[in-house]
Amino acid sequence: MNNDLKDRVFNIPQNILHKISQTVMHLNGQHADGKERAEKLLKDGTVKYGQLKKIIHELTYMDKVKDKLKFELAGGDLMNNWSKTHLQGERDMVSNKKDSRKRADEIGAISGERSNSHLKTHSKKSSTFPSLNMMKSNSHKNTISPIVSLGLFEQIEKFKKLIRY
Repeated sequence: MNNDLKDRVFNIPQNILHKISQTVMHLNGQHADGKERAEKLLKDGTVKYGQLKKIIHELTYMDKVKDKLKFELAGGDLMNNWSKTHLQGERDMVSNKKDSRKRADEIGAISGERSNSHLKTHSKKSSTFPSLNMMKSNSHKNTISPIVSLGLFEQIEKFKKLIRY
């Protein structure tokens, strides 16, 4: 999921809402799979990013002949075409914004800025903490080496002497 789009809400075009409304009216109060979502879409007139992705997936992989009513309640071909093109446009807009920022950073040669705005910011682990790996010496990074502070080398020498005798 694109994190820049995950909280977005999109307005559904009127022609799609009209198609869903006509399909719900033809049910005459009967229960059908997908009716609740169709009524919610009609009531709100909007769809969230995650829900739109789910609708696209269902419309793409649904058997349009066997589940014709469910397909029409989801908006049918109109919803399928609009949602794919609209969502791709939104994703392209986010990507273009990041690309533009990246190019601006490279042109401006701003020091200290990320040159790739597609990457997330993060903080490095501080090297002042002692290493958790007792066999690896980080004496060049830390003032206290775990190996030396625990007397590991002395212990090894004692074991070697015991083994020899």
